[in-house]
Amino acid sequence: MYDFVFDAWDIAFKYRNPVLILSDGAIGQCMEKLYTRDYIPRWTEEERRKNAPWGTWGKPATRGHNIITSLELDSARQEVFNLKLQKKYAEMKEKEVRYEMLNCEDADYIIVAYGSSSRIAMKAMQMAREKGIKVGLFRLITLFPFPTKQLAEVAAHVKGILCVEMSAGQMIEDVKLATKCGVKTEHFGRFGGIIPTPGEVLEALENKIIK
Repeated sequence: MYDFVFDAWDIAFKYRNPVLILSDGAIGQCMEKLYTRDYIPRWTEEERRKNAPWGTWGKPATRGHNIITSLELDSARQEVFNLKLQKKYAEMKEKEVRYEMLNCEDADYIIVAYGSSSRIAMKAMQMAREKGIKVGLFRLITLFPFPTKQLAEVAAHVKGILCVEMSAGQMIEDVKLATKCGVKTEHFGRFGGIIPTPGEVLEALENKIIK
C-alpha cells in the first residue's frame, strides 16, 4: 500500500487521470514491518514539463492560451476530445499494466487473486504443491488496466482457473473475458468480512476445478 502511492502519483500526473488505490478491511487489521524510502520522480524536470503542457510553467510567446476543460458544446470538437481520451487509455493499457506470476511456468491450474486474497492464495498454492498439485498464482496489481493479454497467455496452458475474492465475484467476469471462456473458471469467495483460510481455498480448487 505504501509503494502504490508513489506509482499512483506518477500515473495520475502523467495521464491526468484519477488513480484509486484499493484496500480492504484485512489490511487495516494487519501489522508488519514497513521499509520507507524517498520518493524519486519518474521524470526529470524537463520531462515533467513536456508531459504536462497543461501545467503552470509560465506562458512562452510561442504558445496560445492554455484552456483546460472537458466540456465542448460543439459535437465535432467533443468527438475529437473523446478520441484523445481513447488514445490515452490505450497508452495506459500498453504501459501501465502491473501483475505478478508465481509458479505459472509449469502450472496445471492457476489461482487469480489480488489484494489480501492473493497472500492467502499464495499459501494455498504452496499447500497444493506439497500435495503434488501443480498450482500457480496470477496476482493482479492493477485492475485497470487489466492484464488481459498476460492472463490469456497463461490460461492457454492450464486446465482450470480459480478466482479468489472476498466478494461475490466481481473479478471473474474480467477473467472470463480475458480468456474468452476457453478454460474452466470458477469463483471462490467469503462475504461480510470473513477472511478465507488457505485450506478453504485449496479445498475450493480441488472441488470446483480439479474434480
